[in-house]
Amino acid sequence: MTVSSAIRQGFSVTRRAGTGIWVLFLANLGLAALAALPIYRGILDFTGHSLMTQELLRGFSTDWFTDFTMARPGAWDNYAATIANLGLLSILVNALLVGGVLAHFREPDLPQGPFAFFRDARRYAWRMVRLMLIGLFCYWLVFLALHQGLARLTRLWTVAALDDRPVFWINLAVSLATLAGVIFVNLVIDYARVTLVLEEESSAIVAFLSSLGFSLRRLRKALAVYAVPSLLGIALLGIYRLVVPWSFINASLGSAGWSHLREPLVLALLFFGQQAIMWSRYWFRVATWASEWSYCSSAHH
Repeated sequence: MTVSSAIRQGFSVTRRAGTGIWVLFLANLGLAALAALPIYRGILDFTGHSLMTQELLRGFSTDWFTDFTMARPGAWDNYAATIANLGLLSILVNALLVGGVLAHFREPDLPQGPFAFFRDARRYAWRMVRLMLIGLFCYWLVFLALHQGLARLTRLWTVAALDDRPVFWINLAVSLATLAGVIFVNLVIDYARVTLVLEEESSAIVAFLSSLGFSLRRLRKALAVYAVPSLLGIALLGIYRLVVPWSFINASLGSAGWSHLREPLVLALLFFGQQAIMWSRYWFRVATWASEWSYCSSAHH
């Protein structure tokens, strides 16, 4: 199967995978809301209904940030810890749910309700968790060997450099090598998830090793199938940034001249617009898995 055929088939299958997309979206939206709640409550308690609230609607205030930091020492560290912990929890939650998404690709023409989704997710949950742990270990190796190891060597080589330009290019090369390593691990873990569900009896370590060999043998095509839907999901953020009328939004928020209903309406529209973008990004994430499933299954037959 060619790359374009795999992607077209993956997009076609994704149009019938609404249950999985909605479950992923709502689960991650809930985790994001939990992460934002302490920050929201802290800011609301500190500002109340003062004029500073209106100023914060229009943008970031350095004076407010300074006052808040001095009045509540350690608050930002607590917020950062909360976000980090929920970020780790989101990795686990998504690992538990991905089996339900991939299992639907076995018979994509049949409807998949929430019961069937969670039944399939439960069937593959622990193997997906073990695969997640393997992936985290690989990410650690990449950062240890490339980011820290090469950065340490770079500092030793350039400690006496008088020209900053070669130092910049060397550091850029280290960063690009680290990014390439992370992308390759993403690629291998993605195909390992597909293999784990595609080959019903496969264990996490067998699926990982099989995916590693598959990705190395077919690197160019496997990377293209992974990259095209993923990049389309990232491109949505750029489109969102260009299309949204930020000048109108900034003029509407915190302005005394507008009606009292204008601000809540603008904020509501902005929120739902942002969530539509996030839902679309999950659509492309599922499309990536579906395309990988199409390509991987054709190669196995």
